Amino acid sequence: MISALQHVGRFGVRLTPKFSQRLSTCPSLQCQESFFGGRRKYPLWNVSLKLTSRNLSTSTATYQRMVETKARPEIEVDIRKESEDVEIKWSDGESSRYANIWLKHNCHCSLCKQEHSGQRLVDALDIDQESIPSEVKVTGNGCLDISWVGTNQHNTIIPLDWLRENCYSQKNREQNLQMRRIHPLKGDIPVHSYSDISNKEDALFRWICDINEHGVAMVTGVPCEDNEVAKVAELIAPVQRTIYGKVFDVMSVPKPINIAYSSTKLGFHMDLVYYESPPGLQLLHALRFDLEVEGGESIFLDAHYMAEVLREKYPHHFKTLVRVPASFQKIHFERDWPVYMQYQRPHIVVNSLNEVTCVTWAPAFEAPLHVPEEDVKPYYEAYHVFARLLEESDAKLRHRLQPGECVIFNNRRMLHARDAYTQDTGSRHLQGCYVNIDEFKNKVQVMMTKRNTGQFAKRVGNQCQF
Repeated sequence: MISALQHVGRFGVRLTPKFSQRLSTCPSLQCQESFFGGRRKYPLWNVSLKLTSRNLSTSTATYQRMVETKARPEIEVDIRKESEDVEIKWSDGESSRYANIWLKHNCHCSLCKQEHSGQRLVDALDIDQESIPSEVKVTGNGCLDISWVGTNQHNTIIPLDWLRENCYSQKNREQNLQMRRIHPLKGDIPVHSYSDISNKEDALFRWICDINEHGVAMVTGVPCEDNEVAKVAELIAPVQRTIYGKVFDVMSVPKPINIAYSSTKLGFHMDLVYYESPPGLQLLHALRFDLEVEGGESIFLDAHYMAEVLREKYPHHFKTLVRVPASFQKIHFERDWPVYMQYQRPHIVVNSLNEVTCVTWAPAFEAPLHVPEEDVKPYYEAYHVFARLLEESDAKLRHRLQPGECVIFNNRRMLHARDAYTQDTGSRHLQGCYVNIDEFKNKVQVMMTKRNTGQFAKRVGNQCQF
């Protein structure tokens, strides 16, 4: 094993790695490619320069050439005097502090993490919460090796690149938040070719990123045949089955089981909000939309953006819609699949930083308000103000679907509506389906990670606190 250690006093080491050959895997660290943190990690010696630029998008071969020609600055590892955490000073001048208990919970050794699944094996009851490091070393293959006071505690082993990636300093957390924050679409709905996204990986990636970034995207050239919408959806993830089945027809029928199955105007709403986890992506594919049909245009509006408009203009109403829960329901027995579903949740959800993580709006599926008496009037005052803001917004996106077009939008972020229409001689026939929101976000993050973009998926409106 090539030595890369220089001791610095009692509580630390100074690391000057050598990159002339790849080092063997640390025996106590069964898997150098960590599954923790949601992004693939690479052995420290191959991407050492990522410690100084987390978003560097250079190939591995280029990294190796850079490593061979440039000496890497030293890294300092110290136990702080109060012994409650370990501090690492990185080669770019940044520093990170890690609490002792956090380090013990995130050990990567074979006793604490299963080799193939990457899942944690740590039992919290086996961890001494008052553990104090007795020695901190950096192994030759780039792992932090921590010994603890006491004879019954095994060493904690954690890769340095994983530690940098998961640093929870205020600066690092703000950088991660910035990557996840969403912004309203300015301009036209992005358009993609069905042929391209079906056959070209890069085109598929751009399409998925547009949906994640803007909340809505269009696909053209989809064959006007039954169930083609499901094939579009399955480029992302399996179709989500709901009380409407997997694929549903959106057309005017005599006795509709849903208001959408008529020619009536649809106000801004989200679908199936009476589920604990409403569908994520919604796809609507135009099989027919004859020129003789008057009206029927689709309208989209970013609910998260509108929540921020409400906060800016009427902060007290914003707080009310965060605090007072609304009730939603679907009760309908005269159908093939009888339904009695109710769910109570606030219209707006924020995280610990008071940032919006979820908006729910579906007037047609609201149940009677069921809250304390003193909350009824404030709720409806805030509700009416928000409804007016939606109606008067200049951020609406309008589009009349053409046969062969398929619009994909995030049902947890984008409100959608439809103009009333008449079809005396023509026909308007759409087919739709859903994709689970977590499976969509998973697809985004997997594709980003495989491309080593260094990015996180944008917020998708599923109440995740990140």
